[in-house]
Amino acid sequence: MNSVALRLDGDVRARACDWARRFEPLLRGPWTQDVASALHEDLDRIANAADAAGDETLAIAAVELTVYLCYFVEEGHAPDAAQLASMHRMACGLAGEQVEPAAAAEEALAALTAPVTLAAPVAGATLLCLTDDPALVAELSIELAPHDIGVVAHASAESVLRASPPAGMHGVLVDASHAGALDTLARQGARLGGDAQRPLLIALLRDAQTATRMQALRAGADHALAADADLPALAARIARLLGSWKRDPLRVMVIDDDRSQAMFCESVLRHAGVATRLHSDPREALADIAAFAPEVVLLDLYMPELDGLEMAARIREQPDTEFTSIVFISGDHEADTRFQALAAGGDDFLTKPVLPRHLIAAVLNRGRRARQLRARFESTG
Repeated sequence: MNSVALRLDGDVRARACDWARRFEPLLRGPWTQDVASALHEDLDRIANAADAAGDETLAIAAVELTVYLCYFVEEGHAPDAAQLASMHRMACGLAGEQVEPAAAAEEALAALTAPVTLAAPVAGATLLCLTDDPALVAELSIELAPHDIGVVAHASAESVLRASPPAGMHGVLVDASHAGALDTLARQGARLGGDAQRPLLIALLRDAQTATRMQALRAGADHALAADADLPALAARIARLLGSWKRDPLRVMVIDDDRSQAMFCESVLRHAGVATRLHSDPREALADIAAFAPEVVLLDLYMPELDGLEMAARIREQPDTEFTSIVFISGDHEADTRFQALAAGGDDFLTKPVLPRHLIAAVLNRGRRARQLRARFESTG
C-alpha cells in the first residue's frame, strides 16, 4: 500500500472512531430522528471511504451498521433496548474496540429474556450443520425440535452442496473449523433453498474478536454468532433468524468488471436481505440471466469488450426480461451520458461513489416495482 493509501486509511479510521464517539449519546437517549439521520449520512460516507481505501474490515463494519440503521432512519422507528445494545456492539466494532462488559451483559440479558417470536412459520425447516462436533449437532437437534427445525450434520462443503432437503426455509450453520467454506457456500449454494435463493448462512465463531466476525461476514455469512453462548439462547436466536429469512427475497444481479466495487455493492445488498449474483464478465452474466431471473440488474456503464449500453440491449433481447429493471452505475456525471443510458433501456442511473442507503433505496424501489408489474400482468394474462 502506498503512502497516500496509508494516509487515507488512517484518516478514515479516525473518522470512524469520531463517528462512534458522536453516536454514543444517541444510544444513551433520547433517540432523536434528525440526529440519527445526520449520523446515518456520515456513516454512509465512511463506508464508501473505507472501501476506496481498501480497508475491508472497516468497510464491512460500516456497511453492517448503516444497513441496520436504515430501518430506524428511513421508517422513523425508535429502537428498543436490545436493538440499542446491538448498535452499541456494532459501533464498538466500527471503532475497533471491544464491547464493554456492561454492554455485553446487557445484550446477553436482552437475548435471553426476549420472547422467541418467529416472523414467519418455519415448519419443516432444515438446518444443515457443517461441523466436526457431533455433540453440538445432538444438542442443537434437541433445542431446535420444538421450533420444528431439523438438524442434519455434514462434514464438508461438498456434502452440503449435494444435499437436497425437503421444501421449506433452510439455513447452513458453519462451525469455525469450516470457515473457509463460507465463500463457496455463498456463491454455489443457491440451489439448496430452491427458486434461486441460497440458504441463510450462519457462522458459528469460537473466537469473539471483531476482526474474526468481520472476516466471516465478508466471506459470505449473513450472521455471525458466538459459540460460547448459552445453548438454548443460541438455538432461539437461530430459530428467529430462520423465521425472519425471507422466502422470496428480491433477486439482484451485479455486473461490474471492477470486482472490488462489485463486492462492496453485493455486501450492502446482502445485508439488506437481497439475494445477489455477482458477475465480472458480462458474457457470463448474459448466460446466467435466464437461470437467476433477476428482478434488478445493477450494471456498470463502462466495461471492456462489452459496455453497459450494449449489455442493456442484450439483456432486453433475453426472454422474460420485460419486467427486469436495469440500474446503471457509473462515475460519469455528464447529463448526456445519463440520457444515453436511460434511452438504451435503463430504468435508473446511480453515480459513483454510491452511498449504501442510496443503493438500497434504488434497488428495493425498482425491484418491488418490477415484481408488482409482473404480478399484475400474470393476474390479468
